[in-house]
Amino acid sequence: MAIDRFVTVALQARSFNGSVTAAFEETQVTARVSDLHNAIARVALTRHGIHENLQVASFTDAPSGLGLGSSAAFGVALLAALATAEGRTTDRTQLAEEAGDLERIDLGRPVGKQDHYAAALGGVLTLEIARSGRVRPSPVVVPQPTMDYLCHRLLAFYAGQRRDAGAVLTAQAQSVSRGDHRTISRMHALAKLVAPMHAAITEGKVDDIGPLLDQQWQIKRELSPHVSTPTVDRLYRLAREHGADGGRLLGAGGGGCLLLSVQAGEQAPLRAVLTAAGAHEIPFVPFTAGADATALPLTTREHRRA
Repeated sequence: MAIDRFVTVALQARSFNGSVTAAFEETQVTARVSDLHNAIARVALTRHGIHENLQVASFTDAPSGLGLGSSAAFGVALLAALATAEGRTTDRTQLAEEAGDLERIDLGRPVGKQDHYAAALGGVLTLEIARSGRVRPSPVVVPQPTMDYLCHRLLAFYAGQRRDAGAVLTAQAQSVSRGDHRTISRMHALAKLVAPMHAAITEGKVDDIGPLLDQQWQIKRELSPHVSTPTVDRLYRLAREHGADGGRLLGAGGGGCLLLSVQAGEQAPLRAVLTAAGAHEIPFVPFTAGADATALPLTTREHRRA
């Protein structure tokens, strides 16, 4: 599910003196694209034959390391900006594939494609991924009871620890490649939760969603001792004691954001307890549109959640 947390990329195809000025999480001025610290920007620009004479910046309210898919969103936004600068119209599915290739092929990161497709296409999706890697995305029709649940009873809290997803995913991938039975059996167990979750969402059985998230989280925690942290475990336990009927850590694990399903009417008490415990809420609602090469309007997130 795509949410209304955005990564915007602004690109000016030349600079005053031919240098490269990049303003991402840090600002860097260099003579060549190959010297950029931001790895995704470096390989994306190189793929497009851009090596110098450029100004590029990004703005985000989805910081990296929180499990919100910001790296994928950055890659999609940068590629969309490049396509626009080059006068091309790029299919959103192609954007997702190209952004995924930047991380998986060029940078060798053991990441999936789901975040790139969510950022490029928007909305609620199912993705069928063949062994060949070919993806068939399908939009999920969300009935009003489910949409109300997604907007009001799903809450996200930053657990206070930004993490490196690559380290967690690499260890997991190595276990699978070794044929580790324990890891593979848990991956199959996770896959079996897709059908009941799809049914809960499409049929408006919203009270089934939280317990399914909890099942997913309990299985995921067994994949590696690095998936959870003492802080995450403490916050999740507090949430379950104060109105949450399930949840999970977003992203690969190791820290980041807790997504919590909250029973109707329990949102305010849960917010108070987790805020007092040091967690920071990240408000969101579903976002139905995908990547756009034009300016996005300012959101009215708080108004819509009221």
